[in-house]
Amino acid sequence: MAGAPLTEREIKGAKPKANKYELTDSTRERGAGRLVVRVSTTGAKEFAFKYQFEGKRQYIALGRYPSFSLTQARDKAQPLAGMIKDGIDPKVELAKEKAAKEAKQQREAKKGSIEQLFNSYTEQMAADGKRTYKAVLAALEKEVYPLIPPATKAKDIQPDDIKLVLGGMIRRGAATQSNRVRSYLMAAFNYGLRHDNDPAHIGSAVLFGIKFNPVAPIPKQTAAERVGENYLTFDEVKTLMADMENRDGFRMGFHVAKLIQLCIYAGGQRPYELTASRWDAVNWTEKTLEIVADVSKNKRAHLLPLTDTALAILEQLHQQRDPLNPYIFPHRFNTAEHLRMDSLTQGIGRYRAAKPAFKVFVARDLRRTCKTLMGALGISKDIRDRLQNHALNDVSSKHYDRYSYLPEKRRALEAWEAKLNEIDQGNVVHFKAQSISS
Repeated sequence: MAGAPLTEREIKGAKPKANKYELTDSTRERGAGRLVVRVSTTGAKEFAFKYQFEGKRQYIALGRYPSFSLTQARDKAQPLAGMIKDGIDPKVELAKEKAAKEAKQQREAKKGSIEQLFNSYTEQMAADGKRTYKAVLAALEKEVYPLIPPATKAKDIQPDDIKLVLGGMIRRGAATQSNRVRSYLMAAFNYGLRHDNDPAHIGSAVLFGIKFNPVAPIPKQTAAERVGENYLTFDEVKTLMADMENRDGFRMGFHVAKLIQLCIYAGGQRPYELTASRWDAVNWTEKTLEIVADVSKNKRAHLLPLTDTALAILEQLHQQRDPLNPYIFPHRFNTAEHLRMDSLTQGIGRYRAAKPAFKVFVARDLRRTCKTLMGALGISKDIRDRLQNHALNDVSSKHYDRYSYLPEKRRALEAWEAKLNEIDQGNVVHFKAQSISS
């Protein structure tokens, strides 16, 4: 019947003709378009929405029959009819929706992975002068990627994913290291949260779209964090110094042994800061070594007085220097780099293996040893802190006190040197400083 709604039976029974034709699904509503079935000369049937807008006839394909049903076609045509009544061209509106959807997909595709997040974060660490950026990236890659694929979008990471990573570390007995990795992850995701709104990243090829830090709800393993208490006694330090001079019975490179000696005689300086220092930082006349800001952990330059013993150690190093390498402690093969910290770790490991009766210690214990034993000599905490270039956070130190305390630090180190070189010990190390002409 003319003007009646279509039925499935009518559509199924429609036969091909010499010319294509249409079946109309009438709703008896004027000015709202019509659902039609276009029947081709081959008998193929397709639903379409037919309408007029601004005097032009338009068609919007909806789907092919029978895989697309009459009910589905009506559901799809209804909102299009509503647009006509609201004075909106459905074809233009659908084009806008399609463009918006594609733009959203492009934005989603642009969202960075955790691999991009970790790389970007550690690159920023390097740009900020944080020397641990390589170690941080290595730890993240080692612990995270076996459990969370590197291509995973950073925005999709949930607390459960982080718990999976840290929980595995805790179960294998690495609770302390799990806290380190947790702090790296926390910092990386905080970086990602700020990244997209940072004006410096306008036009960036990668955005992360992170809405919250998935590490924040996960607590640290507080039981694993114990304040370090291990340190060597005076006699143990003297034995160690003698062994570093002779290096009998264990494999340790000359530069590693001298690094350990200089760390001790310089009052417990950070090993990295010594290895990363260059020969031009040594003032032989003034007997000082400047730990420059770029090398210092707290980015504050540190003028270190040198005792006769420290100068003698430096002279031994100077006599074996590589003219092409500017570092006091040069890399063995690369003239553009300094000694690596894992060389120190390996050297101490070999020493402990060769002398199992000696107290177990690691590199960081050397700094604590100096701090503790200098205190036993009566050297004030304030001077010990300044010798080790600790960050002093009181208002006076941060903003007003620019005095170098060089005389006070020198007197403290000379007292420290005298104690280490006491002649009443059987394992004495004697150095004789010589003048340097350079």
